[in-house]
Order: sequence, then structure tokens, then C-alpha cells
Amino acid sequence: MVLDFITGLGGYILPFLVVLTILVFVHEMGHYLVARWNGVRVEVFSIGFGPEIRGWNDRLGTRWKICWIPFGGYVKFFGDSNSASRPDSAALEGLTPAERSVSFQHKRLGQRTAIVAAGPIANFVYAIVVLAAMYMAFGQRVTPPEIGRVVDGGAGQTAGFQAGDIVLAIDGDSVFRFEQFEQAVFLNPETALTFRVRRGEREINLIATPRLAEKADRQGITHKFGDLGVWPANPAIVGKVFEESPAAEAGFKIGDRILKIDSQAVDNFERLQDMVAASMGRRLVITVLRDGVELRLYAAARRDVASRETGGAERWLIGILRAQRPPVRLSPGNAVAQAMVTCYDMLVQTLEYVGQMILGRRGTEDLGGPLRIAHASGQAAQIGIEQLILLSILLSLNLGMINLFPIPILDGGHLLFYGVEAVLRRPLTERMQEFAFRIGLALVLSLTVFATWNDLVNLGVFKFIAGLFS
Repeated sequence: MVLDFITGLGGYILPFLVVLTILVFVHEMGHYLVARWNGVRVEVFSIGFGPEIRGWNDRLGTRWKICWIPFGGYVKFFGDSNSASRPDSAALEGLTPAERSVSFQHKRLGQRTAIVAAGPIANFVYAIVVLAAMYMAFGQRVTPPEIGRVVDGGAGQTAGFQAGDIVLAIDGDSVFRFEQFEQAVFLNPETALTFRVRRGEREINLIATPRLAEKADRQGITHKFGDLGVWPANPAIVGKVFEESPAAEAGFKIGDRILKIDSQAVDNFERLQDMVAASMGRRLVITVLRDGVELRLYAAARRDVASRETGGAERWLIGILRAQRPPVRLSPGNAVAQAMVTCYDMLVQTLEYVGQMILGRRGTEDLGGPLRIAHASGQAAQIGIEQLILLSILLSLNLGMINLFPIPILDGGHLLFYGVEAVLRRPLTERMQEFAFRIGLALVLSLTVFATWNDLVNLGVFKFIAGLFS
């Protein structure tokens, strides 16, 4: 994994820098625009830190520049002593009335609050606008919250779930998509949840406790999550036919809708898989609907052993994959509404994840830094531009959320100071602010070091280096 990362460094670094630059620009532009609207003079707009690579001055006197250290950026206002918007007391005392009118530190509390909050808000707006544009251009994939399969011996079967159940709510929160069901289960291993489901004509409550499961991703990093052992119901429509498979020999075609196997109705793809597995190679009579005409096809499943995917379990397959649900293009208004709901769900999931880490219910191995973000950016770019855009949406939401944490040196820390100022009717003393900023800087640096250490461990860098000397 490390060797692949190193040899393909350009394919990882370039997408990472593009995504990071866009998100930092959006964040700082939020600060810049609201500052200008409130009459604040902006001295510097910087993408990155450290020595300047290239820069220019605009007609308003703002220095726009790109610097060598790409992990962030800043906007420096007139009256600030540094890029963290700390006041310069000595300089402020000597300002003329005209200079005070364009100084950030001399603006009203509400104006300063709006300017600081504008950065994170810009990240949220970016995520909603881009996601809405994707829903309009490419469509939204939505899986109905219907149970298609209940795994034998799983927590879902123990709780009483059945194929065909439609999930209506979880712990009182309405469910409209299977993705919401998956999110709730994923985040709550070993925690009892109450599910409201519709079964036929009646509604019932089921109490289920997702089991703690572990799985390694493509990077070899093990993740812990909740699992009920239930799968969504998917239409039994053929999306792919493998060459030289029983299905290919029987004459299956993409788009065929499977209606029956022998005399038994097939209402979803999961039911089809179960029936094929139970046949154990017996010749099956499969009724399909093709262009409005019912056809009978004959196929016998072949035995397959896939040790990596199934732990060596025996499988019986006819050689087809289900068709993906077609995305639905949304109108502009509906797209924005759905994008807001999706972004909200993503933020809630991230906050719950972080909360579980703080409370010790989840390990910190999932906490990643710049190396893992670069690795994820490269992988997303290899899959396609759509996946890279989706990653930028997730990162933009996280960037906005993290900046609202009440840690001095972050936007949330400034907002915390302004909240105290509103209560006390005076700002904190410069000495108290200095002390708080030092604590905030120590916290941010410690978290960055810890996350980078996690990256090095999870990407196998230390093992790779040790292997060079063994």
C-alpha cells in the first residue's frame, strides 16, 4: 500500500491540492466578502502559509497571494496583529477616525460575529450548492427503506425483522431512505434501537441491538461499526451478465426483469440470490420480462468458492449482477431541499462519530490527517470526477464544522470570545486572549500530530521503513 502511494504520488497529491485549494478559497472568501460588505479593509487574502509563491495587489489594496505551505489559508484585516485576527493594541490606539471606520476591531460585535461566522457558513453553502447541482445534472440515487433480506443468525433476525418490512422510524426519527437506516445502525453498535416498521397492513415496533462488526477497507484500516444483518430490497433486474456464465449460456440480457424461479415469485434481487443458492446446481426454470414479453430461460447455478469475500464459504451463482437503481434528476427547488437534508445528515453522522470517540465508545484509528485525505483524494480521482466532487462536499462540511469548534485560534474560538463579550459587555483582556490562543494552538498542533501519526501507522509507513532494513 505504501509503495503504491509513493509510486503514484502525483495521482494523489494533485487531486488533494486541487480540492484543498478550492475549499480554503471558499472558506476565506466567505470571510472576505462579509468583511467588505461591512466596510472592513482587507490587507491580505492568502491561500497557504509561509513564503509567498505568487501574489498581486488589487485596486482596494488587498494583497492576494499563494504560499508554499498549502494546509490552510487566512484573511488579515486592517487592525489585526496577525493572521489569527488578534488585536494590535498599540497600533489601534493611534488610529485616526477614518482608519477606525475600516478597522475590524472597531466594528460592532454583531458585524465581527458575522464576519467570523461567514467562513464556515461559506463551506456549508458550497456543499449544498454543489450537491444540488449534482442532483440536477446527474440525479439522486435513493433506496427505499424496505428490507429485502434478513441474514440467518443476525441481530436483525433475532429482533424479528422480515423480508418486506418497511422501516418508518428509528427511535422516533422518521426514515425515508434505506441510507438513513444504514447510518443509524452503523453508528450504534451494541446499542438498543427501537424501529417502527410496516408489515403488510399493520405497523409494529421492533427493538434491535446492532452487533459490533469489524471490516478492513481498501487501505487495510480496520473499522468498527454496527451491523444488523439486513439488506435493502432491490428489483430483480439484470444489470450485468458475465461471459461464459450459466446466465450467458441461458440467454439472459441486461434489463431482464426476473419474475419467477420455477413456480415461485421473485419480488427482489435478494430473494433471487437465496433461491439460486438453495438450488445447489439444480436446473432452474426462470421467467423473465423482456420488452413487455415473458420468456422462460433455463439455467443451473455453478458452485463458487471466494475465500477472500466470503471467508471460504461455498456459493452457487448463475453469473449476473443486479441493475443499479437509476438516479432521478431533481428540479432546482427539490434539489436544494434534498441537498440540505443530505448535508445535515452527513454533519450529524460526523458529530456522532466524534462524540463516540470523545466518550471512548469508538477508537481513534479513524481519525485521519493530511496524508489520509491525500490518499482518499487520489482514490476518488481514480474512480471519477463525480466521486472527487462528492469527497470535496464531505471535506467542505467537515472544514466548516471543525472551524466552529470553540477552540481559540479557530473561528469557533473567536465566536466564543464574542459570546463572552456580549455577556460581560466588554471584550476579554488582551492577556486572557493571549493565554487562550496559546492553549488553542497547542490543542490544534497536538491533534494534527496525532492525526498524522495515525496516517503513518494506518498507511503502513513504519512497517515499510522497517522492511527496508530487515
